[in-house]
Amino acid sequence: MKTILLITARFDPAADLLISELRRRSAPCIRWNTYEFPLGSTLTYRASNEEFGAEIVSDDRTIDWSGVGSVWWQWDQPAGFPDDLAPGERRFAEAEAQLALSALPLAGDAVWINHPFRERSAKSKPAQLLMARQIGFDIPRTIVTNNPDEVRRFVAASSKKVIYKGLSQPRDMAPGKALFTGVVTDERLTGIESIRVTPGIFQEYVDKAYELRVTVIGRRVFGARINSQAFAEAQLDWRRALHDVEYQAVDLPKEIEDKIHAFMAAFGLVYGALDFIVTPQGRYVFLEINPSGQYMWIECATGLEMTAELAEALIRPCRG
Repeated sequence: MKTILLITARFDPAADLLISELRRRSAPCIRWNTYEFPLGSTLTYRASNEEFGAEIVSDDRTIDWSGVGSVWWQWDQPAGFPDDLAPGERRFAEAEAQLALSALPLAGDAVWINHPFRERSAKSKPAQLLMARQIGFDIPRTIVTNNPDEVRRFVAASSKKVIYKGLSQPRDMAPGKALFTGVVTDERLTGIESIRVTPGIFQEYVDKAYELRVTVIGRRVFGARINSQAFAEAQLDWRRALHDVEYQAVDLPKEIEDKIHAFMAAFGLVYGALDFIVTPQGRYVFLEINPSGQYMWIECATGLEMTAELAEALIRPCRG
């Protein structure tokens, strides 16, 4: 049986849980903390007319890439650099380390969850909205722009309040922190010129009965209802009360599940965490997908066995 490689950050409780499940099933697995790369581990490619191979040495363990059957990919931003590097030297070192890592998905025939090339394209919020619209999901009326005048016109033309979201979450934020959704007030519009350097997402607010976090692992769909409207703090962005809101395991309508599978296939994703609003009229409105979104707190709150399903998805390609 081939080895399962988990590429993670330094702090990743979900990876700890997944490793425990893999070991319970006697599946060979190794964790590589690329946050410590390159000082804390080494990556070597050997190329010739006869062969191409790769080898990772981390925590005194050697990983021959030809023996890797599947990869759980959660982090690939190297950060293991000397503190005394000058800014220009650090930028160069980061670029070189990133380029060295970028060849791994092409070396060998391991199954990646998710393949980095696929995941990067799926992280684009405009691309998500484009694909969701093509699949047939309802989506909020939206602009993504760095043009302050476009934002002013969008807000003026809307009969509803307008909310702002970032295009990404910084990966170096402390655990439990996030950039939350906010309402575009008149006061905030006075400082809207700042988006010239940080483009953002502006959407018409969608009335909510409740919200959904849908975690997809292969062909399995795990739906969790989030009763966000029961808490004032969570009504706009349930992440503000992550551990206070109530979660319930739910089944989704077949039509919605079919669209989710089509959406995942269009991006070539095996895993993803999708967010929806369900309106008081029963409409399912797609908001976004996080291709590497967390799931552990949902599993703990609902009993949905996502770690077991993920372990099976990683073990399957490693069997002889």
